Amino acid sequence: MGLLGACSSSKPFSPDEEEVQKAKEVTLFQAKDSENQWVLHADEVDFENMTHAVLTNPHLLLRQDGKDSAEISGKRGILDYNDKTVSIEGDARVHSLTQQILLTTERFFYDIDTDRVWSDKKTLVTRGTAKITARGGIETDSKLQKIEFKKQSTRLPAKLQELKGAIQ
Repeated sequence: MGLLGACSSSKPFSPDEEEVQKAKEVTLFQAKDSENQWVLHADEVDFENMTHAVLTNPHLLLRQDGKDSAEISGKRGILDYNDKTVSIEGDARVHSLTQQILLTTERFFYDIDTDRVWSDKKTLVTRGTAKITARGGIETDSKLQKIEFKKQSTRLPAKLQELKGAIQ
């Protein structure tokens, strides 16, 4: 009866919503054959919405063949549970650890199922001293070995030696 009385109280029990819906220093990952495919870390995650989580200072580490292949970081992000996508925005950067390429734009997306990275806004691709602007964004996989440029423009280095240094 005491339990019934507590449930029928005019003042229902309600835990502090801030504590229940937000978590600090969160790390999520997906493993296949005992190897992480990707690791997502955020300083804070808001789980309030049932379809997605809001990420503060997200850092997504993509892995291939047991090795780190690329990092995607920004100021904010969304992990969409239904679409299985992560969007990272606000000074968004993709750094390829294997290809030594830096991609910068306002927003990047990562599709967990297809292992695809893309942007839909002007994206700057930098390798060495060579810079390419994809005005319509880019599309690639987590290895960043083959990048599709949308509406591209290129600024070549002033000296041929700079271009040779970028290729090596």
